[in-house]
Amino acid sequence: MPISTLPELLQRAASSAPLLGISYVKEDGSADHQTYKDLLAQALKTGSGLRAMGLNPGDKVIIATDDNCTTINLLWACFMAGIIPTILQPPVSYTDHNPILIKLLNVFSQLGNPYVFVNTAQKVDDPKLEGKLIAVAEIPVSKEKLEFFSAIDDLAFIQFSSGSTGEPKGVMLTHRNLAMNIEAIIIGLDLTPIDHTGNWMPLYHDMGLIGYHFTPIYVPCQQSHLHTVDFIKNPSLWLDLMSKEKITVTGCPNFGQALVLRHLHRKSVGQIWDFTPMKALLNGAEPISVKIMEDFTEALKKYKFSDEAMMPVYGMAEATLAISFMPLMKPSVITAFDTEQLDFEQRAVRLSQPATGRTSRLLAAVGIALKHVEIRIVDDLDFDLPDGNVGHIQIKGGSITQGYFNNPAASKTLFCGEWLRTGDIGFFFERNLYISGRFKDIIFINGKNYYANDLENLGCTLEGITYGKIVFGGITDKKSGREKVMAFIAGIPETKAAETLQNLRVLLRKTLGVPIDEMVLVRSNEIPKTSSGKVQRYKLIQRYLQGEFAEKRVK
Repeated sequence: MPISTLPELLQRAASSAPLLGISYVKEDGSADHQTYKDLLAQALKTGSGLRAMGLNPGDKVIIATDDNCTTINLLWACFMAGIIPTILQPPVSYTDHNPILIKLLNVFSQLGNPYVFVNTAQKVDDPKLEGKLIAVAEIPVSKEKLEFFSAIDDLAFIQFSSGSTGEPKGVMLTHRNLAMNIEAIIIGLDLTPIDHTGNWMPLYHDMGLIGYHFTPIYVPCQQSHLHTVDFIKNPSLWLDLMSKEKITVTGCPNFGQALVLRHLHRKSVGQIWDFTPMKALLNGAEPISVKIMEDFTEALKKYKFSDEAMMPVYGMAEATLAISFMPLMKPSVITAFDTEQLDFEQRAVRLSQPATGRTSRLLAAVGIALKHVEIRIVDDLDFDLPDGNVGHIQIKGGSITQGYFNNPAASKTLFCGEWLRTGDIGFFFERNLYISGRFKDIIFINGKNYYANDLENLGCTLEGITYGKIVFGGITDKKSGREKVMAFIAGIPETKAAETLQNLRVLLRKTLGVPIDEMVLVRSNEIPKTSSGKVQRYKLIQRYLQGEFAEKRVK
């Protein structure tokens, strides 16, 4: 299939598969349907309206609408008119500075104060937004024929990172970047017109948008979307969709799997689901928890969910989306590595069976590089490392961004020559890539590197501590100069705090030799996360250093 611009992509789908399209699943499980042919017609109509507003090819806009259908219609209107969109999570309010609004204002400033499209008129306090929030109904109706032809290397879309380790940065993606990565995804999943994809992840996240919206149009095949909020309130909606519509490809990172497991545990589920058609449930977007993955797979076995359908993957917005996949319909590869060797020697050594005095870490392989992508592992000086050595993951290829929008300093830091620095730590072992953790989430204790997500997974083995409710971070003590280990925990009563801290200290000292200096009690909604479920540890550390948790500290 030829490399195409996004407008060509939709035009081809509308022509070759006029009956296929998108299902928008509602809270009650019913759905509205839109064919690709209808989407094209709506995009051309709305695109003419955008041009009538005075928007021209190359102009930037923000889409902050709160339903999938409106978002998709506006998105394609922009593409057809040559306007460059960014999709952001819509704030609940534009009059108080909540974190979602703060991010929107940050992006708004970076993009040069563009129009922000919303579902309904909004009251604003910030004078910069005056006259910039445009309700969908305010887009004028134009009868002018929309004519614009994108070039393959034109900037198509700006995907703002979710900011797991800092302020959001605008990943610039061209039509070529998108087409090459989508082509690689289709090959990796063996997608055909008889497939049906299902998605609950938000469209302002690269996996939701590129993986489960753009990719099915490229095939073309049928796609279905749930609202993320509806999934969180009732995970059965997603399970119902997969069974009823015979979904073949979907995705669910750790936090979604944990949500489903809690839902199945709490509810008396009477449904009889059948997941036989499922060939790929992509598991990525955040560090993969082997325990949650295995528990999830086991829980769905009774509904004919195949072990081989669980598919660990690796990707990031700077690579458009996907970097590596495990082979389709093959068992996941879980390997126990010697923790001492990983953390101290930075070498991957398999532990075939528990050894006296040795601890192991279970990691899930995330496969091999997709088409158009190359991966290498390097040391701190950017020199290549052989297989089995832990180092920095770097990537290059046709789907890799050229940099961050209007941020030359960050763009320069992003690259080592033609290689992009992912910020992830990992290694190759028996040809498969493994991810150890994020470089910025390393806690350095007694000459060893420990990854926050590993400590969190270990903490979850204690009774009363659940996934997503415990966060570890490192703070350098100004007086002693040594690294202090902090644990932030939600969901436990104050009366259990001292006992929980003691149990955690015993567990981490006995297993890894890691001390815990202090524990902080927080509420569940105080643990900041990105749209894909990654914990924003740096935000908790910042709040701690600013003295916000002074009354919640346990020593």
